[in-house]
Amino acid sequence: ITGIESPAVLAPDATNYFALAWLALPRLDALAQRSLPRDAVSLAINSMLGRSQNQLHIHIDCISAEVRDALRQHAAEIGEHWAPLGAKLAGHPYLAMRVAGEQLNGKNPFRLLADGVPGAAADMGDQTLVVTGTVLADGRPGFILLTDHADQATGDRAGGEELQDHACRGL
Repeated sequence: ITGIESPAVLAPDATNYFALAWLALPRLDALAQRSLPRDAVSLAINSMLGRSQNQLHIHIDCISAEVRDALRQHAAEIGEHWAPLGAKLAGHPYLAMRVAGEQLNGKNPFRLLADGVPGAAADMGDQTLVVTGTVLADGRPGFILLTDHADQATGDRAGGEELQDHACRGL
């Protein structure tokens, strides 16, 4: 599978790669040498323009402290449908939505992006997709999904990996 643009990620019987990646969090905890809070962890897939490998891969890492703080500050604005986030992340505008659940079983972020953002299904290669854990206002576990669209004119490569902190410094 080449990447986010592959028709395989939207096939009716597609593997939910994000759900499988979330199950790998104990490995991140081991590397960080501590148990990371749910809202400290993120999964990211870069757009075709923003990636360095021509194969589907998910970056599993800490979310940057700045992004985590922005998401907390704007949590009340993040609903169950894609909408612009009230703050730029890493200097770029993102759309955000939330989903409830301890895991991503039955909630495929690729499908949520393709079905929920106008034009995304036909233009998946220019999208980035980031998933981070959260605790919803009612105390239930959930996720925040973020997407950005590549725009060469503004230098936005839609590299969701830029929202991550590979050293887990700010947590």
